[in-house]
Amino acid sequence: MPRLQNLLVECWPNRIRNRKMKPLFATLCVLLLTGCANVDFMPYTGAQQNWPTASGAIISTKYAVPVYRGLPPRPYIILGEVAASHGQTWLWTDAESEAMEAAANEAKKRGGDAIILQGSSREYAGTVSSGGATATGNYRGNVYAAPLGNGVVGNVSGTSQSTTSSWGGSVPVFRGKASVLVIKFK
Repeated sequence: MPRLQNLLVECWPNRIRNRKMKPLFATLCVLLLTGCANVDFMPYTGAQQNWPTASGAIISTKYAVPVYRGLPPRPYIILGEVAASHGQTWLWTDAESEAMEAAANEAKKRGGDAIILQGSSREYAGTVSSGGATATGNYRGNVYAAPLGNGVVGNVSGTSQSTTSSWGGSVPVFRGKASVLVIKFK
């Protein structure tokens, strides 16, 4: 981590040290860290069966292995189950689809030919918020005083000016989840 910090300071030395950039930089780091995938593989133990098949299925082929949204049309064995979750990295990414991608990658790594989707979802994981405020002010004036008996008489005149500005924002963070069976065709 110190190496990354040194690299960032070398690349943007004046911008990161600037007070206005620090909250933005911290928010960016949090958003990048929320995009991590968590994958858990549980192997199937026991005798393989003649698992059910169907005459047709809806298949998504955009992942590392095909994703069946129903029973596949040919015989298979079950290698295990994958439970994957993935946090949202950016507003325009689909955390649910990224969890499915993590599950498909794990299935391929485990020798699977395809996966059967058991369920997928997107759930609210929290909110990332950042904000800041600045205030400046000044006073310019004159003081006139003169002694009068046992006291002082005078007047004060002047002008003052103050400026306040603030900014803030919040971004919802969602986590995608996918539960799949890893299969190998016979």
